[in-house]
Amino acid sequence: MPRLTNTAPNRVLQVDTQVVNEEPLLALLNLETDDGAVELAINRSVAELMVDQLMTLLGYDEDEE
Repeated sequence: MPRLTNTAPNRVLQVDTQVVNEEPLLALLNLETDDGAVELAINRSVAELMVDQLMTLLGYDEDEE
């Protein structure tokens, strides 16, 4: 059942990808969330941007040391 308020962020519980085209690269990014599944089409540029942002997040606390 969808949330009625936006008091807390929707959590990602599981992540999966499925390549649908190799050239140009296109994939489906499947996110299982508190509210159900979300399916997004992503290309190489978006995938690289996501990796960059996630690497920044993973290194966030290392910059504090």
